[in-house]
Amino acid sequence: MSMNVYRNRLSYDFDSQGNTTDAMVGFNGLNDQGETAMATIKVTKDMLGDGKTFDDFSNKQITELAKKKWMEYIQPESNSTQQ
Repeated sequence: MSMNVYRNRLSYDFDSQGNTTDAMVGFNGLNDQGETAMATIKVTKDMLGDGKTFDDFSNKQITELAKKKWMEYIQPESNSTQQ
């Protein structure tokens, strides 16, 4: 069983000088059994790499960074505990 995940929102926050400080990416997912998943993931400047700014990334690249972060949340490491 797989889930179709798509981006439903992308917004940016700016500082007083107009520099992008972070991006919020919203996702929705739906599988063939009617189950859904939703997430809003914040992409921060420290996720971009040394010397990079949001201006260096396309919307698609920002979305991929957010999707990777979301997958890290839902696929915990083997030594973590689930509650």
